[in-house]
Amino acid sequence: MRSIQLLTLLAATAAALPAQWAQQSPTSSPSPRRAGAAAFDPVTNRMIIYGGLTASPAQSVADMWAYNGQWTQLTATGANQRWGHQMVADTTNGRLVTFGGRSPNINNLADDTLTWSGAGPWQTVATTNAPSPRFLYGLAYDALRDRVVLFGGRDGFAPNNETWEFDGTDWTQVTTANAPAPREEMGMAYDASLNRVVLFGGCDESTQTIYGDTWVYNGTNWTDVTPASSPSPRFRGTMVYDIDRSRTVYYGGFDGAARLEEVLEFAGGQWTTFTAQGSSPLNSTEGYSAYDSARGLTVLFGGFGPSFSDQTWEYTGTTDGVFALYGVGCDPVGGPPDLTGSTPNIGTDLTLTINNAGGTAGAFWALGFSDQFANGIPLPFDLGIIGLPGCDLLTGADVLEVSTVTGGTTSVTVPIPNLPTLVGQSLFTQALLFEQGVLFVGTTQGGRALLGQ
Repeated sequence: MRSIQLLTLLAATAAALPAQWAQQSPTSSPSPRRAGAAAFDPVTNRMIIYGGLTASPAQSVADMWAYNGQWTQLTATGANQRWGHQMVADTTNGRLVTFGGRSPNINNLADDTLTWSGAGPWQTVATTNAPSPRFLYGLAYDALRDRVVLFGGRDGFAPNNETWEFDGTDWTQVTTANAPAPREEMGMAYDASLNRVVLFGGCDESTQTIYGDTWVYNGTNWTDVTPASSPSPRFRGTMVYDIDRSRTVYYGGFDGAARLEEVLEFAGGQWTTFTAQGSSPLNSTEGYSAYDSARGLTVLFGGFGPSFSDQTWEYTGTTDGVFALYGVGCDPVGGPPDLTGSTPNIGTDLTLTINNAGGTAGAFWALGFSDQFANGIPLPFDLGIIGLPGCDLLTGADVLEVSTVTGGTTSVTVPIPNLPTLVGQSLFTQALLFEQGVLFVGTTQGGRALLGQ
């Protein structure tokens, strides 16, 4: 076993937090509703909700509310009654963006694009191109590329699997080599730690199909992640990105027979299921949810449980570290290598181990702080130049290390400083296996250590 001094050790103390829900008691709140849109407004640091369906009388609404611990009704002209739409925060330009949905009444379908800059009226963007009228689609804002990404949705007859991007002026349909199956009511959010849009679940009402697959989109193509452990199929849940803990949070949903009340967290390639301490919301489908980055928690309002809800809940997640695999490895002589990692919490040693390394002599480890670039070279990078054509380099190489394989196993350790500012940061790794004479014969998958405490 080899020890790698990757970071300077600093003294600090911290304690892991449990996952928990807490119901709030604001002095006023919106009326019970479901299937509207929510986003955290970067201009006023408040969660904004817009539209939705009310129960009695059954109608769509056009009102807007802001929440920062208390609810305040807003006055913003220029938006119609609307439901079945999504809303995202364009953080680069300081505005909210929404598209289509059921509008201007409960049954019609729209294809309008609206923006709101934290005050004043909604602005309609007169685009040259746009997705067809639809609702129940997925929407996320790719902050790296400054694009709003729309996927799927239903046009009233059937869902589709189209991918569209809005650049602030116009929509462009993106043709991808791969894509999720047509669906609606999926969870979708932009993971800033991966620089990718994450999509989970959804359904096709036309065929009564419910999905439990996970996909990521990098601006060019969709990739089926196929995690080792995946949640059961579901739709109608809420999904947000927790920027402070660097993970995507999905709550609730419906599996076709029952409402689900568990919290799922996706960290770089792995799903973890949490049973939060204390009571949990019953309004687990079609709710309004956003991550409040000013207060460091996820907010859930309304939705449907035993009935239409006007409850407000706040979720604080665990800060435990997560080690997850990503990408595809190349099989060496003797069979595919198996990369594992210990829980990467600050103040501990991250142990990286390869089992089933066959008759190889050693492992050449790359560890870095990016899975996007290696010394300025975009990843993944084909390793044909070192005799591994078709094999990809998946991580940056800020530190390089060699370890010896004994009995098909080898490992290295990475001391993690006991420094709270590292929580939520990612360390990436991959090993290249070689025979005597430094002849490379294969690679492991990539590994992502999301640092926790």
